[in-house]
Amino acid sequence: MCTQRLSIAAGNVFYAFSIVFFVIDTYRRHRSGEKFFLSAQVKRYFLVYLFFALTILPSAIFGLAQGYSFPKYVDYFAVRFFVLVMLLFLKIDREAIEKALLCLIVFMAVDGLATVAEKLVTQTPRAHGIGDGLLRHASIVATVFPASIVLWLSRKTDIPHKNGLLLCAVCIVLGAIASGTRSSWVGIFAVMPFVLAQGLRWSPKKSLVIVAVFACVAGLVTANPQLSQRAESIVDITTDRSNGDRVEAWKGAAIMVREKPVIGYGILQGGKVYLQKYRTAADTQGLGHFHNIYVQTTVDSGLLGLAGLLVCIGYSLWMFRHWRHPYALVGFCAWIGFAVVGMFDYTWGMSAAVKTLWFVTGCSLRLEQG
Repeated sequence: MCTQRLSIAAGNVFYAFSIVFFVIDTYRRHRSGEKFFLSAQVKRYFLVYLFFALTILPSAIFGLAQGYSFPKYVDYFAVRFFVLVMLLFLKIDREAIEKALLCLIVFMAVDGLATVAEKLVTQTPRAHGIGDGLLRHASIVATVFPASIVLWLSRKTDIPHKNGLLLCAVCIVLGAIASGTRSSWVGIFAVMPFVLAQGLRWSPKKSLVIVAVFACVAGLVTANPQLSQRAESIVDITTDRSNGDRVEAWKGAAIMVREKPVIGYGILQGGKVYLQKYRTAADTQGLGHFHNIYVQTTVDSGLLGLAGLLVCIGYSLWMFRHWRHPYALVGFCAWIGFAVVGMFDYTWGMSAAVKTLWFVTGCSLRLEQG
């Protein structure tokens, strides 16, 4: 999972090895007579995911460029999802899964420090850190950050070097600020009301510490003219063309959906059609996709696909509704962060971001259920 952030190409090599070893191990266990068990909750989750996959399938088969859309469909709904499958079926203990999640948190903290160092040394407006892809980084940050702060707040006493998790959380936030990617800022703040709502029950003192830390971070952003201007631009759709062009593209998307409302144009085909027929002069950049998972899904896979996406997100949140268990809150906030960042970019199309989401989801499921 860490190599996915470093390099998609290298990450996919390791991912392929993981799948091969998992299949071999599972086959051997099956041949030895081992019985596999999944809870009723996980079985229902698989059915919900199958429903989501089936709502997208017509656009992959009957949409434009089936030769492109169908392989993408397989990648989206089978290959990337295998992260969750492996975590649920691997014969590993609770401690190993906790260590894997903690390892990813520490890695993202180191990434954050590297991003801050890059910005200070190069004075670049937007630092990349140790990986590539600013928007992909934003989604990963919003998905992983909640785990660091939730586990620090929780009453769990068996987490090694637990106080270090607060430092990790701060490093991740500072890295997000140094990257200048506003969607990660919004994603982080979006999860904080849920974190603090439960955190006040676990530890009011620690919750106050978090509020104080975020107040200091907000002061840092306000005091820096460049960061302050970047923060204010989040709601600017006139002079900031990054936002304004998105709005123009969404207007074109609304017309496209009216013309093909049921199954859409095909996976990742909507942006191509938009540029050919629906782009206006107001879209100065000529966006190749709609920078929004909900708009993109509706254009590509119709209202049927949008319904599947919303059901999947909604059920994922409902499944992790018992916040008294820290890993349930970790899973819930991971989906909140991913869904919020998805309002600013097509996160469902980012391989590393989606795999990270399934990784945190799988860890949360295994650790919540014991």
